[in-house]
Amino acid sequence: MNAVRALFLLVLLMGSQAFAATLSERTYKRLTAIHELMGESKYKEALKRLDELLPRVRKNNYEYATIMQTYGFAYAAQDKYKQAIKAFNEALKTEALPDRVQFSMRYNLAQLYAAVPDWKAAARTYEQWLVAIEKPSADSYAFGATIYAQLKQYDKAIPKIKKAISLGKKPRENWYQLLLSMLYQKKDYAEAAQILETMVAFWPDRKQYWKQLSGVYFTLKKNRKSLAVLELSRKQGFLESERDLMNLVNMYLLQGIPYKAAKILEKEMNAGRIERTGKNLQKLGEAWMRAKETDEALRDLQAAAQAQKKGVLYLRLAQLYTDKENWGKVVELSGQALAAGGLKNPGDAYLLIGMAQYETGNKRSALASFSKALKYAKSKRQASQWIRHIKSEGI
Repeated sequence: MNAVRALFLLVLLMGSQAFAATLSERTYKRLTAIHELMGESKYKEALKRLDELLPRVRKNNYEYATIMQTYGFAYAAQDKYKQAIKAFNEALKTEALPDRVQFSMRYNLAQLYAAVPDWKAAARTYEQWLVAIEKPSADSYAFGATIYAQLKQYDKAIPKIKKAISLGKKPRENWYQLLLSMLYQKKDYAEAAQILETMVAFWPDRKQYWKQLSGVYFTLKKNRKSLAVLELSRKQGFLESERDLMNLVNMYLLQGIPYKAAKILEKEMNAGRIERTGKNLQKLGEAWMRAKETDEALRDLQAAAQAQKKGVLYLRLAQLYTDKENWGKVVELSGQALAAGGLKNPGDAYLLIGMAQYETGNKRSALASFSKALKYAKSKRQASQWIRHIKSEGI
């Protein structure tokens, strides 16, 4: 709570002159000496002299209030906030000090309650101060917003931080951060997006705001905007982790732009920013497949299959070789798919083998393969059609 201490020390430097016109000469001189001690951080000696002075001023409300206020400054400067609160409340209770001094002390008291922290007392004291002030400053509105944010009373906090932002002479990043965090708490993502748009304009080098803006757009189902922001982030060098880069790849796939997804994934793998794991190679191969880049898909899916030994990958390779009419590879890879296991429908592998055998003129073997495919519900209909077709041609 260094800001509180600094504020009170500033008041101390001005204190002697402020009291000169209303204190007795004797009290004024002693209080000035006490303030000088406090200005030198000699609080123990200052408190001792205040203890000596206190009995002499009890019958004079103004002087008593002034002494209690000074106690409050001395305690606050030492981070003894509870003692400072007690002293300030005692001074305020007299109602003897000028309005300007009382207003200032009440604001200081709200800060002390926040430092304890006692947020409910801080809110109560802050509101007492606010209703008496004609033109609260931007900082004071921000302080009020902080109090209510701590109390999770966001409907009170948000208007205050917005007021602070509107009154501020220049953008204050911590104020925008506070507003944004409260909008997240309220799940008001539409306004959060607007605030983040402003934040990336004010602080374009803060990569976390770009990522947050993309995430909010995605939550709002504005996927194109989300992708555009992520791509801008990448071009600025803000996407450094594998997780962030894979998020971009997945966004391109989600938007039906597999070629771009594959190019980025391949580039980042070659640069070492995305690990060349079996899983990532599988995603790369599947992206090439969706982009209808067969040769690239074959290359990367083959590497993924070797790394993972997954039946489904061998089966996809077999399907790709079907398009290329490489029937030997179709039989080989379909057999590897069955051997590796884990297929949702093994009948698909038998269908591919049967088709390859038929295309190479081995109809008897094809019938045997299609007969095996008949055992699986999802491939039964297609296998039956092939068997009828072969028998109609004669063996």
